[in-house]
Amino acid sequence: MTFRHLVSAILMVSAVALAAGCTAGRVGLVDNQRILRESAKALRYQKDLDDRERAMTTDLQLLVGQLSKEDLEARRAQYFRELQGLRAELEETLNREVREAMLQIVREKRLRGVMVKGPVFYSQPGATVDITQDIIDRLK
Repeated sequence: MTFRHLVSAILMVSAVALAAGCTAGRVGLVDNQRILRESAKALRYQKDLDDRERAMTTDLQLLVGQLSKEDLEARRAQYFRELQGLRAELEETLNREVREAMLQIVREKRLRGVMVKGPVFYSQPGATVDITQDIIDRLK
C-alpha cells in the first residue's frame, strides 16, 4: 500500500460522518492528494524512503559477486522487511500528524465535520470550507 493509498484511507475513515438532514454549521473539505504532493513533511518522508531504498539497491548490487545466491536472497528479503517497517512507521507518523492537524483546524474553525474532497452534487453556498492548505501549512 502506498503513502497515497494509506493516507486516503485514513482520511476517509477519519472524516466525520454528518447526520442526515443537518444544515447548521460548515463542513471542512480535505484534498488528500494535494497534501501528499505539497506537504513538506510528506515529501520529506517519501524522500527518506526513496533514499533508503536506493542505498539498499546499491548495496545489493555490490554484493552480487561476493555472496552466494541464497545469502543474497536472504539479504534482499531482510532489506525488504526493513523497508516495509520504515514505510509503515513513516505512514503511521504522517497519518497521526495529519489527523492531529485536521482536528485542531476543526476546533479552531468550529467545523461540523470533515470530508474528503470529491464530487459534490449540491451544497449550499458557504456550507463547506477547504482546509487542505491549513493542514499543509501545519505539516512543516
